[in-house]
Amino acid sequence: MITIDEIKNVSFRKAGRQGYMADDVDAFIDEVIVAFEQLKKEKTNLVHKIDVLATRVEQYRADEETVRNALLASQKVSDACIREAKEKASKIVREAETKAQQLLVDTNRMTATEKENYLLLQSDAVKLKGELVELYKKHLQMINDLPTAAELEAARQQLNEKYPTAPVMEEKPQETVKPAEPVAVEVKKPEEIKEKADITSDSEDDNTEKKSPKFGHLKFGDNYDVSAD
Repeated sequence: MITIDEIKNVSFRKAGRQGYMADDVDAFIDEVIVAFEQLKKEKTNLVHKIDVLATRVEQYRADEETVRNALLASQKVSDACIREAKEKASKIVREAETKAQQLLVDTNRMTATEKENYLLLQSDAVKLKGELVELYKKHLQMINDLPTAAELEAARQQLNEKYPTAPVMEEKPQETVKPAEPVAVEVKKPEEIKEKADITSDSEDDNTEKKSPKFGHLKFGDNYDVSAD
């Protein structure tokens, strides 16, 4: 492949009068050089772009691998979650069905028990009703056996005719009220009251004089001589 330097350094031989004109050849060569230089720049740009694109492709491939691994991991996690959710759902459904079945059995048993209790209560009610009716009949018969007012009056008349009695008037004894007895009150004269007061005062003075100190014979003091006694 021809290069730009070869184009620049190319030379043509002279062919006499029928040869090419040097100016035209030089002008053409200049145009070729410009075109080749532009092509070289474009090639360089394209190579650079290709390198950039190749780098990006490699990066995309690495990212793609990472994304693929992430997708695989997320797919695995998703599958595990779905599987676990299905297992839990199945377990919950089984437990719910078991509880519902047990609840149905318990409900039927309770219904049967309540029905039996209701029938027993109805039977007791019927029995109690019969007993109350019989008791009511007995009480009604006892009430009917009681005498009426007319029968009672007729019986009273028969007794009065068969056993006549005269009315008896009872006399109440009269109570006697005793008069109150007089109470004797002794009235003393003023002279007697004064004499009694004087006698009481004299007796108190005599008692005071008769009393003597219990330790009157004892002598005390700093100047007292014990040997004098």
